Order: sequence, then structure tokens, then C-alpha cells
Amino acid sequence: MRRLLLLFAVTGLLALSPLSPLSPLSPLAPADLASAAEDSCRSGQLKTARVATSVRLKHEGETYTKAQTDLVVQVPKSWKFARDLLLNGDTERYRSAMRCVLRYPDDPYTYRDTEARPRPPEVTVQKKWITVRLRAVTYVDGTRDRDFGVWRITAGKRHWTLTLMRPPALDTAWWQKITVDLGGRAARSMSPTPTEGSPTHLTWVRDKPGGAPPGIRIVVQPPASKSLITVWGEKPWYLAQSVIWMSWDLVLLPVMLCLARTLRRTPVATLPTPAEEATGRNLLLWVYAGFAVVLLSTLDDLLPNLAGDYGVFMWLPDHRTAVHLVVAACGGAALCLVGRPRIAAWAAVLTATAFPVVVASAPHWFGLPADFWLNDHDLAAVELLRRTGGFLWLASACCCVVFVWLVGSASVARRLRTAPGTTTPGTPQRGHVPWWLLVVCVFLAAVIVALAVWAKQNTWEQESWLAATDDRYDRWHLSNLLNAVAWLPSDWPDWFTGWMAWVLRAGALLAVLAARTRAPHASPVLPDTPETRVLAVLFVTSISPVPGWYLGVSTSVLDALLLLLAWWLLLALGHRRSVLSRQLPTGTPLREVIRESDRPWLVESARTYRDLHLQLRRWEQGDQEGNRADLEQKLDSLHRWNPGDTTSPHAGEDLPDSVDAIELILAWGPRDTWWHNACRAAFLAAVVALPATAVAFWADLVRGPLWSNVARDQFGVINLVQYVLASELIWGAAGFVLGALWRVLPGRRGPAKALGLTLVYAAPVGLYWIGSRALGDTIGTLALDVALTLLILTTTGVAMDIDTFRQEGHHWPTKAALLLSIYQLRTASVQLAFFVAQVVALVSVWQQLKGNDPMILIDPQGPTGTQGGPSTEDGP
Repeated sequence: MRRLLLLFAVTGLLALSPLSPLSPLSPLAPADLASAAEDSCRSGQLKTARVATSVRLKHEGETYTKAQTDLVVQVPKSWKFARDLLLNGDTERYRSAMRCVLRYPDDPYTYRDTEARPRPPEVTVQKKWITVRLRAVTYVDGTRDRDFGVWRITAGKRHWTLTLMRPPALDTAWWQKITVDLGGRAARSMSPTPTEGSPTHLTWVRDKPGGAPPGIRIVVQPPASKSLITVWGEKPWYLAQSVIWMSWDLVLLPVMLCLARTLRRTPVATLPTPAEEATGRNLLLWVYAGFAVVLLSTLDDLLPNLAGDYGVFMWLPDHRTAVHLVVAACGGAALCLVGRPRIAAWAAVLTATAFPVVVASAPHWFGLPADFWLNDHDLAAVELLRRTGGFLWLASACCCVVFVWLVGSASVARRLRTAPGTTTPGTPQRGHVPWWLLVVCVFLAAVIVALAVWAKQNTWEQESWLAATDDRYDRWHLSNLLNAVAWLPSDWPDWFTGWMAWVLRAGALLAVLAARTRAPHASPVLPDTPETRVLAVLFVTSISPVPGWYLGVSTSVLDALLLLLAWWLLLALGHRRSVLSRQLPTGTPLREVIRESDRPWLVESARTYRDLHLQLRRWEQGDQEGNRADLEQKLDSLHRWNPGDTTSPHAGEDLPDSVDAIELILAWGPRDTWWHNACRAAFLAAVVALPATAVAFWADLVRGPLWSNVARDQFGVINLVQYVLASELIWGAAGFVLGALWRVLPGRRGPAKALGLTLVYAAPVGLYWIGSRALGDTIGTLALDVALTLLILTTTGVAMDIDTFRQEGHHWPTKAALLLSIYQLRTASVQLAFFVAQVVALVSVWQQLKGNDPMILIDPQGPTGTQGGPSTEDGP
């Protein structure tokens, strides 16, 4: 008993000693107690945890520098929160455990929009361990910090810093191996010294646990091309980027004006028809309207940035969303001025325009913040928004904006469509929008906005997946969602005009061609010079790719110049080497002699020519029935221009030496006029392009991690529909140009004609490939696009050849048998080899795409920050 009392006394004295950590007089006690209280992750239980991580920078073959990291954390099962790692991802216990392993547990409102994860963390259970594997990717496209995994990239003007950001709970863990691949470039500085590796591939290894983990910090100098890309969003470089971006439209405007002037001054007949006047007027009107739309979509984002950076119009940044609402709504209504719909449509448009203007003018009437920017710290504003349904009011205003643009575009499209049928001079052109189309526009507007909100919700879940779910989380969530929707009035015109202007411009050009072909005295054989110029503008601006993106800026004008040069060379070659450019002995080209009335004679001569050639080949193979001289004499008699045509002064003249009856009818095509050939080829190409569209759809939207981006892009779902429609329109239009130039293109068979047009199509892609290889960029799926285009146009050419002999279709068991007869047996193997080569090239491109992941879209809504809590002090 005495010993027990003595031990108690000594223990009490030690506890009261200033040197004791348990003493209230000890300077270490408060810190240790606070640390113990704040250590919610039980870091002491993670001393035996094992960690391995790697990071790889990839500069070459990427538009932006790609950084990918892998993290493997093995936590002991004895850790208090180990089993929580196996729970569902939306539970707070799972998020809390993952924050301990991957992030900073003292920041429960973690938010990261610079990190893409191809899949959620993979959690597996072993005998003694629970393992977490995380893969994260980021692309360095700006100068802000980019956090991904346990790494941070700080992009400066010329040097970038890569830093290991260890989760505090793993500071005492065993960091077994850390690997850094600098993408083939040695570091400018590093700390600490790596254990092994090379100047571009560094490794830190710890053979046994214990001791402080390395605080890795590496400074690297990226390629100049990748470093330059990051500054385009900075002041004042974004001004130069905007001007370069507008260069395409600035050049296209005078080109289209000159084209419209040429068409007006060169009507088909002496006096232009009402349809020519109407379509020419529509083309000129859309040239101005389309440029205004593009200019509006560029300035609506540029002006607020200028106001904030240069101190002009200081009120503009604070009222940015209100300005976007008014400009977007009124811009869509102005588009209706071009389409000129009827009274019912105008009433719907004016009503839909008025509501966003009212919301922008008096947001407090609808429970919205004055600047449309909600701060989650402002409890009164959040509560007012919830009580008044302000979010729904803002979404309704966005629906009105979308509806106005849809109706405006529909009215313009219908005006362009009806113009070629104008018969009365001076008839006012109107784009009548029927009531059912208004209902469709209302439905589409609601669906588009709902899908955009859904995508923003998915983006929120992706970026705040480790945030604590409490009352403040709900306010933060609502604030983020409202602030994201506030950008929709600005984003919608940018996205919609990107392809709407392209579709309507192509429609206006096609309407002009349709009106001119219906005019009296229009040339049915070949398109005249004005029509050829329209086809050139259509091909360059609406069909062929202009992928000239170098160092983050667009140089599409160079691609257009190359396209025009290739186009001119192809037509120049066609005017000299095409079948119908060959001359009769009198010096008259065949294109000036041949007419649709010659088709029966051409078909009959081609059939007889094939039969005689078949007999001649049999005679050469030993089946010598008949006289070879008689066969050759009959073939010679066929080598004359329509001897039975008494109305032609060229009847009975010898055909050019290298031209026979089969080549003549194939060069004429399946229809009577060049316009009908063009329409037929467009239909065939659109049908043939359906499987190709599916392949391109996979390569551009589904492959690798791309499909997961659809749910996080505000226009992701409608992008799927737009992509399919655009692909069909582009390849259908390519077929249209092939058919329109069918009698001009060099080549004796459809595949040869298609090859020439495909080479023009691929010219800018070849230039872009050279530039991309020099700058270390990627060409994406352009190689696949060219391969598919060649296959589509080749198949369309073959289908046109078969259609030319459609009168003989019932005499052959299959189309393939007819094709072999048309192409002759000696050239069938060449055609087959040509098809096989295309298929082999297509398969090679496919295999290459399967082995390479595309770039992941990380931040589809624009940069909003890197690592931060729910506080939102700045407006949009």
C-alpha cells in the first residue's frame, strides 16, 4: 500500500512538471492536444501504409502537354476507416476516408476542375491490405495551377514546376517508389536528388519505412510550342487570338460579296429570272447576317474581358450575365428579321424575347442576385432563391433564348428553301414557320436547357466528388449550379452559330445553283463559270476540312488558299484530260456535241462494244469462232459519233483514239443534266456514308474516355445528333460536288474521278500533318476522315457507273456482275485492288486509333479555379 501511494505521488509530480507533455504548464501540450483533436484521419495508424506514385509528361503528339499520374495506396486493414473505402461513392464515410488517402482532410469542401479521371478509384481487398488505385489526367492549356492526383503543375511563362502534394495523413507512410517521366526533356532544377534513373526519367526509391518522405519539386522547360499555347488566354494575347480566330470570317466576307456580285452581273439569260433574283438577294443578305452573328458571338465574351482588364465600361463585368441574356435574346430575334416568319411566329418570338430582357433588367423580381452570381456565404440570398424558385426562372429565360434562335434559324432555312421556286418578280421572301414547327422548337428548347443543367450537375459531381455532404454543401451546390447556368446565354450562341452559319451558308449556295439550273437557256451539260465558282466556295467553306490549328491559333485561311489551288489544278487537268474534253477530228470537244438524246445510241453502242470485245478475247484464248477481221471491222464501225443522228453535223465522225462508247456513256453519267447528276450522287453518297458515320462517331465521340465526356458537356447529348447530321450533310455535299463535276473530272471510271476530288479534299490535311509533325502536335482523326471520304466517294463513283447502265440491271443476276461487265474483265482486278487498298488503309487507321486515347475534355465550361472551397467572390 505504501509503495502504491509513493508511485501515485511521483506520477502526479511528473504530470505537473513543465517538461511533461501532460502538464498544463508545458508549451507542447496545447499543440499536441490540438493536433490529436484535428487528426481525424488517425494518421498514426497509417505509418505502415505503402504508397507508390508515378507521373508522366507527354509533349509530342499532343495539342497541349498531357500529364498523367497513377497512385497506389495500400492501407492496413487495422486502420479505423479502411472499411469505409469499400462503401458507395456518395456516402460521407467513403468521401471522408478518400480525403484522408488522396487529399487534404482539413479541407472538406475540396473542388477540382483541372483533373479528369477515366474511371473512379479502384479499391481491392487483400489479406492484410486494402489497396486504392487512382489514375488522373490533366492538360496544361493555361498558366494557372493544375492539381491532379497528388501532383501540381504550376505553369509559368517559360518554366513549369512539378510538385508532389502529399496528403497529410500519409506523411508518415512508406512512400516506396516515386517515378517522374519528364517527356524526354531534362529538368532545369530538382530536389531532392533522385535515387536512380536518367535526366528525363527520375525515380525515388525507399527500401525501408521510416523517415520523412521526399518533398519532390522539379522545374522543367517545356517545348516552346507548348509554352506559347498557355499564354493565349492571358492579357493582352487573347486579343491577338480573337483577331486570328476572326480572320477566316474577315476573309470569307469579301469573297462571298464578290461571289454574290458576280452572280448578279452574270445571269443565265439576258434577264435574270425571279428565282435568280430571290436566291441572289438571300445569299447577299445571309452573307451580312452570318458575319454579324459570328461577330456577335465573338464580342459578347471579348468585351467583358476588355472592360475588366483595361478599365473601360467598368459596369460591364458586374452585369455580364444580364448583358448576355439581352444580347442573346435580341440576337435571335434579329435573326428572325432575315427569315421574316409570319405573325404567329413573330408573336411567339417577341414574347420569348421579352422575358429574358425582363429577367435581366429586374433580377430581384425573380429572387435572383443582382449580378446573377450567387455566393453560398450569403444565407439570405440562398434562402430567397430557394423560396422564389429563382433557379427555374433563370432556366426559363435560357429556354426562351434557345427558342428564339431555333425559330430564327428555321425561318431563314425555309426562306432559302422556297426561293428557287419563285416565279413572280418582286415577290417578298418569307420563311413561313408552321405551328407544328413552333411546337417542335419549344420542345427542343426545353430539352436542350434540361440537358445542359443535367450536364452541369454531372460536372459538379465529377469535380466535387470528395466534398463533405452537409448543409453548407447544399448551399455550395446550389450556388455552383446557378452560376454555371448563368453562362448558358453566352455559350449557346457560340455553339449554335458554329454550325448553324455553316448549314445556312451551304443552303444559300445550293439555292443559287438550283435557281440557275432552272433558268431558261441554262447549260445542261456542264456548270458554267459562275456555277463552278459557287461549287468552289461550297467545297472550300462547307465540305473540305480546314484544320489549320497551330500553336493554339487558327490559320484556316492558309488551308483555304491551298484548297483553291488544288481545286484549280484539278479542274485544269479535267478540262484537258477528261473524256468529254477530247476532240473530234474537226476540233470540236465532245462536251459540245453530246446530249441526253444520244443516250439510247450510247447505251446500245456500249452493249455491242462489250459483246464484241468478249468475242475477241475468246478468239485470242483459242475459241476462234468467226473471223477476227470481221470483229475488228465491227468495232471500228462503233468508233464513230452517232451515225444515225441526221440533225448533228458531226454524225459519223471518228471518235478520239482513246475514247470508246463505254467511256462516253460513263462520262455522261446516269442523269440528263449536271444538276441531276449532282443530286443523284448526293443521295448515293449520303446512303453510303451511313456506316462511315458510325465509324467516325466512334472515333470522335465514343473512343476511350470520350463517351464519359458526353454526360459532362452541356451540349454533349445534342452534339451526338448534330455530329450525325453534320457528317451526313458533309459527305452528301461531297457527293453532290462529285456529281456536279462528273463530266469535268479527269478519269474514265467513277473511282478515278473520286480519287481526284479526294486529293483536293485531303490537301489541307496533308499540310496540317506536316505542320503538326514539325510542332509536335496531333492530327487527331483526320487520317480516318480522309480514308472514309475516299471510300465513300469511290463507292459513290461505282454506284454512279452502275446507275448509268440501270436499263440493263434486269439482265444481270447481281449488280456486281453488271459492274464487271461495264468495267471489262481486264480492269476488274485493278478496281478490286484499289478497293482492297482502301480497306487496308482504313483498317490501319482504325488500329492506330484503338491504341491511342484521345484528349480528355476536362473543363468544358471554361476555367473557374483550381483548388478551392465553395466561396465564390467573383462574378462570371
